[in-house]
Amino acid sequence: MQSDELMRLLKLPLGLTDDAIMYPLSGGAINHTYHLSDDSKEFLVKEFQGEDSLCIDRQERFDLQLRLSQKGLAPKPIYLSIETGIYVEQWIKQHRSQMLLFFDELHINSLATALTRVHNSKVIAKVVDLPRQWHQYLTSLANPPSFLVDEVTRATEKWIESMESAPKEQAFCHNDLVWAHLCIPTKIILDWEYAGMGSRYFDLLSCAKVNAFDTQQHDLLLTAYAKQNNIPINEVYEGCSKQAGFIELTYKLWYQALGLTPKI
Repeated sequence: MQSDELMRLLKLPLGLTDDAIMYPLSGGAINHTYHLSDDSKEFLVKEFQGEDSLCIDRQERFDLQLRLSQKGLAPKPIYLSIETGIYVEQWIKQHRSQMLLFFDELHINSLATALTRVHNSKVIAKVVDLPRQWHQYLTSLANPPSFLVDEVTRATEKWIESMESAPKEQAFCHNDLVWAHLCIPTKIILDWEYAGMGSRYFDLLSCAKVNAFDTQQHDLLLTAYAKQNNIPINEVYEGCSKQAGFIELTYKLWYQALGLTPKI
């Protein structure tokens, strides 16, 4: 969709004047994002892409983020049109943290702190149903190979078992905490599309994966998280070990379903 068409669709819902200006933002593997300004009013606009391949209830996400914004965790959502695939939220100044060339211990500690804050928040949300996501990704593939279907079947059984056997690992999770989603000055976190109740260790591994951590950085993240949450480090490693297969399968299927080339 062209930016002028977006502006036309948003003019009435947002009460925009003819002086409103919108320009595209970089980042994001799927959705198109824009900064919209109109005098003193500023917004972040998203145009959703790849909806048929994803397992996301946009209205439920909107309602969840509204509750998160009231807790100071997320930008306030302002407008959603499921029909046109347009979403608008509060603009957070410096909302895009500078992309890092290298993660040092200070930055990794900041990510661990953000994860700790999310996991310890008292948020009621739906369970992230990974098997449902996996099957949705599979159905979007024209001819999924039989070995991949079998892998999803085996992983589904293990996931159900893990959910039943480790209830204390369950927490409210972000599941996509790349550095650019972290706003240090405001402590607000962006992009809650994949959030929900799930394993804290899945969220921890997801953070390491989306930030393309090497082994040393991965270990620093797990150590910082263990220390901040007063969890024995061997328990953190054990929990992550149980979730490692789920992480790899989720990202492999996600990339295939959306026709993207993995960057990490």
